[in-house]
Amino acid sequence: MQKITERIHSKVNPAAFEIRWAEFELSGRFLRGGISNISDLSTQIVTNTQRDFGINLLARRAARSEISAGTLEWVPQYDLFLWFLPYRFYNEQGKPGVRLRGLVVSDDLFGEIIDLFNGQAQLTAAEKRTLYQLVAGIELRQAAELDHVGYETKRAQTKGACEKLQCSGQKDLVRKAMGQLFHLMSVSDADLKQTSVAAVMADKFLSGDMDLVICRHESGRKLRYFVGGPEDGKPVILVHGMMFPVILKGVAKFLERHRLRLHVPIRSGYLETGTLSGLFETDGLIETGLRDIEQIVERECRAPVTLIGNSLGGPVAIQLALESPHLFSHLILQSVNLARPAEREAVQKGGFYQGMQDIKSDRYLFKLVNLEYRKFYSNSGTCQHILKTHFAKSKIDLMVLDGVYCGTPAYEMFAMTYASSVTGIAEDFRHVMSEDPPDCSRLQLPLSVIHGSSDPMTPMSEIMALLPGDGSVRNHVIEAAGHFAAASHGDEVWEIIARTAA
Repeated sequence: MQKITERIHSKVNPAAFEIRWAEFELSGRFLRGGISNISDLSTQIVTNTQRDFGINLLARRAARSEISAGTLEWVPQYDLFLWFLPYRFYNEQGKPGVRLRGLVVSDDLFGEIIDLFNGQAQLTAAEKRTLYQLVAGIELRQAAELDHVGYETKRAQTKGACEKLQCSGQKDLVRKAMGQLFHLMSVSDADLKQTSVAAVMADKFLSGDMDLVICRHESGRKLRYFVGGPEDGKPVILVHGMMFPVILKGVAKFLERHRLRLHVPIRSGYLETGTLSGLFETDGLIETGLRDIEQIVERECRAPVTLIGNSLGGPVAIQLALESPHLFSHLILQSVNLARPAEREAVQKGGFYQGMQDIKSDRYLFKLVNLEYRKFYSNSGTCQHILKTHFAKSKIDLMVLDGVYCGTPAYEMFAMTYASSVTGIAEDFRHVMSEDPPDCSRLQLPLSVIHGSSDPMTPMSEIMALLPGDGSVRNHVIEAAGHFAAASHGDEVWEIIARTAA
């Protein structure tokens, strides 16, 4: 308690707990960056180097001239050093390779690492500062000039650090500090290996629009979510459906214009890289996803916040609003999909997704089917054929899929989503098709509906049949919009959401 009280009164810089890093090809080409917190072990993936000063500094250094494994450079104008270390990775074909991870090491961050491993040593701030300068490659005389103290003062501080850390001299001192500093690599890498699909999605398709955040709840649960929009924007939570990345591509300009801070929790079963046996044994994905969303709201937002249910996420959002009304101020059903096909299609469509769920009763069969499903959907050409067939009656949705509105065709993005989300998609369809419709009459929140007039998935009339008929529901019909109204009519949709959130 005394230690914490002292730290609170000393006003520790929050950046002292943050590791800024970036990954590069050996050629220096930037791949992605991140901000990892050594306190709560969270990681935010940053795909646009302009979003963070430290990551931008690493990228500019890598682009300027050749870097190699072990490169360590002092940047005097910012009082920090850059350190590039090698790490091993495996590509999509399973072939190994080597890349570089650059780390930004500040005086504050360095001090936190030294305290972490040498808490009983009780180094003074001046001793940690001198040790930091030695690791950065600064001679003691230069360090003395930088800090406006005498050379003998720096020597005394070095001697004090040696005694407290039981080192024989400067070289031994630096060697020990460098070994402890390597902990930065393990912290920045802690959750990335298990979230590679989501990280690639953020990097390859959502760069500049959304960042990926990975953190751990106090319960030990790993929470993953995309976040975008101005940091001081009005927070909104979106419960996604199976094709959600298409409405996030190009969303940054709308969020900025309407001052919204959008959080999109990645629900269990979606963009997963866990073992197949783990997915097989996972039950209650819907409930797990609901609890994750609650934890993200409590962690990131000042409740109550606006809740959006998109596509298949609509029924899930209704359930969440019924169970935790204290967390939300308003519920918006945006292009909701009730997955209730016409009678002539019910047997075919309903049977397919219910069958996927039933297959889980046979572990071996499930593995075989899941493997083929992933192979099938990993082909963007296959996805293009399926989606063009599925949305054949909606010209506006076909234009969205072809990239008319966001500049990039959506088929490769869907291929990645489908192939890594088979469990979540199957559970969503099973939940919507087999469960009784949620009782919206029990909702304690104001309710709005935003729907495209040409949405081929669920007509507005079917949605309204499930909602209270007392005139309390605010309806917003987007003329000429289809299922992807948030992409084709983004300004109109997000403006309505912003007005509702306000």
